Amino acid sequence: MDQLERHPKVEILTHTEVRQVHGADALRSLTVEDNSTGRPRELKAHALFVFIGTRPYTEWLQDTIALDSQGFVLTGADAEPATDKKTWLPLGRGPLLLETTLPGVFAAGDVRSGSVKRVTSAAGEGATAVRLVHEHRARGDTPEDPGTPQTRGRSNAGADVQRARRSA
Repeated sequence: MDQLERHPKVEILTHTEVRQVHGADALRSLTVEDNSTGRPRELKAHALFVFIGTRPYTEWLQDTIALDSQGFVLTGADAEPATDKKTWLPLGRGPLLLETTLPGVFAAGDVRSGSVKRVTSAAGEGATAVRLVHEHRARGDTPEDPGTPQTRGRSNAGADVQRARRSA
């Protein structure tokens, strides 16, 4: 970031939204709008890089699943040390590759601790997370949450019926 800020041919525009890209076979220019003033402007451009920041905005999750020191979601082997063993004991396993400290809740992409922070990686992780959700559901991994009064002591009969149907 420091190198980009010092580069004489790079202009970093904050509070700016791309409204149009121009060029038939290659990028020629952009119409951008300053979102604090509403003023549009056209810029000659041969390349466009969009950086939206690295803050995960996961404060709302901190009492539900484990986060690393920067607020990124812990998953898989990284999440295992922070798991509540009583929650996972009935499953006979720890978190799957992209699973958080809450069984059946998966994280993929930039919000995940240790992710590559690239669009193609995030898309691949998303596809993998979908497969893992199917695996989780196929196993019948639906433990009760021992930590919430709403679920404490509640029957898991629905999951037992689903397991019985699959077994039959």
